[in-house]
Amino acid sequence: MKYLITSILLITATFAFSGITGILSQSTRDWSFIQSVGGMKVSAQENVLHVDCYVSGLKKVTVKPTTINSALMVRKIKHKRVGKTIQLRLVTSVIEKRGKTNPKQVDLSAYPAGEYSVQYLDSDGTTHPLGKIKLSAAKKAE
Repeated sequence: MKYLITSILLITATFAFSGITGILSQSTRDWSFIQSVGGMKVSAQENVLHVDCYVSGLKKVTVKPTTINSALMVRKIKHKRVGKTIQLRLVTSVIEKRGKTNPKQVDLSAYPAGEYSVQYLDSDGTTHPLGKIKLSAAKKAE
């Protein structure tokens, strides 16, 4: 019974803070979509990955946009580490209150310090190089 109540509370909180439309309209985007909205580039500061990509298609990042999307927002950026490579995937959804068309920063503090190649990963396994970054050693709390 307590698991049922906990599950109901978690589901209710999820819908209350993210909206049903956004959850149901999530879509992981491929590289052709990224290129159509102006491209993507990455940089890092300490252990935070900054991703420039505007799904609205109103801003050139690396290429001239060919698509405009007034109703899409960045839901999240999925990331995984494979050796010394970080692979990214962009997830969009229908825009919601306080939604942004540009990605959030990605916390990479769980990854070991060092140099990494960053790639965009398509669903078919094709990768697209985005650059190299350097992560610092995590700072210890005093």
